[in-house]
Amino acid sequence: MAAAVAAAVRRREEGRKGDDDALDDPSLSRSSRPAAEGPDIPPQGTGIWKYQRKCALFYVDLKVQISVAGLISGNFLANVVEKWVDPDGTKVADVWYAFDLFFNIAFLIELILNMYGFWFYRFWMSAWNVFDFVVVTIGMLDVMKVPLPGPLSMLRMMRAFRVFRLFKRVKSLNKIMVSLAKAVPGVINAFVILTLVMCIYAILGVEFFSDFADDGTFTTDDGQKVKGYSTARGLSYGDEYFGNFGKALYTCFQVLTCESWSEAIARPLLNTVSPAKAILVTVYFVSYNLIIGVVLINVVIAVLLEKMVDDDHKGRHPDALEPSPEEEEVEMEDEDQAAEEQHEAKAVDYDGQRRLVRKAAASDTVGPAMLDAMEADFSTLRRHMCSIREQMELLTAKLTMEDDKVLE
Repeated sequence: MAAAVAAAVRRREEGRKGDDDALDDPSLSRSSRPAAEGPDIPPQGTGIWKYQRKCALFYVDLKVQISVAGLISGNFLANVVEKWVDPDGTKVADVWYAFDLFFNIAFLIELILNMYGFWFYRFWMSAWNVFDFVVVTIGMLDVMKVPLPGPLSMLRMMRAFRVFRLFKRVKSLNKIMVSLAKAVPGVINAFVILTLVMCIYAILGVEFFSDFADDGTFTTDDGQKVKGYSTARGLSYGDEYFGNFGKALYTCFQVLTCESWSEAIARPLLNTVSPAKAILVTVYFVSYNLIIGVVLINVVIAVLLEKMVDDDHKGRHPDALEPSPEEEEVEMEDEDQAAEEQHEAKAVDYDGQRRLVRKAAASDTVGPAMLDAMEADFSTLRRHMCSIREQMELLTAKLTMEDDKVLE
């Protein structure tokens, strides 16, 4: 127990040594210290980089990150209000320009601090930093009204994506985005299967239905001939929905979204005097909905969730109950602290029992008081032995688990 407590204390002291230089600055109070320094904080520099480490520590400070997140949220809210009350931006153009100028200057200052604090590779190795650089640069070009040629003028719309910068600073949002990004490669196979099946049904749709009502007429199941039948755009039904592969594939996507597929697409095809064609139409659309809408879509979702869960538990023991190394280290530190507190409490109790024994031994009569003191002392010793046995069993179990990992 004492060795475990000493090891925990040594670990905590070693963890504090790396922060001593930065945290000795009296200008940094306890509440303003960095939330997580991490391994990418640069060392103390010289010359122009003399203040790089302090700048990096200031930038990763929790209060600074919360302030930047507030600016991003405020900018997004301003864009929403602008497009709501003044879509063209002409009624109060000066107000919107003032908001845009303020937020762009604030984001430029934040970008400069980030680049100086983590220059060079520390900055450019982060995809989020590259995204910040692109968005802020485009925003400044827009504020300065720099003319962009041709399609490059569309880059001005990138300011609508500034809100994505929140994902870098809000840990829960960042975790979701990172998990989704890592799950996409694994779910591509499910998307490929889904796309192939949709393509097969699109080819069959062109083969079966491309000439339906091509002359503007069709015959109902009771033999009545309807003339002048066309789509809402005045086009031939079969040509508009199944005229070629592209049209048929988009029709299959419309059916997948359940948008007017029954009344606009499927039911007109059921108007035929041929029972075989009616059965063909029924099997085509029912099987499509069952295979694509019920089975494959849920397969894609299941694979996506599985990849996200696997990424969340990456590095854990195959047993779901086994914690990751980081969690195990934190748990061990908590156990060491609890054991230390328990040891101190038992030491106090043991000292009390020793004083009671000495008092009874110093008395002239050895009677019930002496026996009660000895019984309490043996009870305390028995609890200590039980605690030692539990610690030995726990240590044995951990050693056995480590041996199993080595053998695997």
